[in-house]
Amino acid sequence: MKKVIVLLAFLLGVSGSALMAQGGGGGNMDPAQMKERQLTQLKASDLKLTDAQADSVVSINMESRQQMRGLRDLSDDQRAAKMKEMNDMRLRRWSAALKDEALAKRVAEYYEKQRAARANGGGGPQQ
Repeated sequence: MKKVIVLLAFLLGVSGSALMAQGGGGGNMDPAQMKERQLTQLKASDLKLTDAQADSVVSINMESRQQMRGLRDLSDDQRAAKMKEMNDMRLRRWSAALKDEALAKRVAEYYEKQRAARANGGGGPQQ
């Protein structure tokens, strides 16, 4: 009986280790992998962006993401104000890069749906 319990404990430990080793859903991606994933998702979306447009959108996102990392030490109110300012700037940059304000707004809506899906426990693109 003791052998069975020890064997079960061992198997449970090994299976738990294997699950931990598989990793999560992209939280540890390097910037190049993240950029490639965003490009793939944008191209698969119904936005119908050209390769150049998708690359511009993702490059702007990557720059914004880097800037937003510097906001961690701010108070909640300061961070919220700065985030709004940065999001407005990102929309203006998308509009300039895409040369189409309506398309830039559709891109913003696409990313808002993505954010909402992640907040609700969803994963990939919601088209």
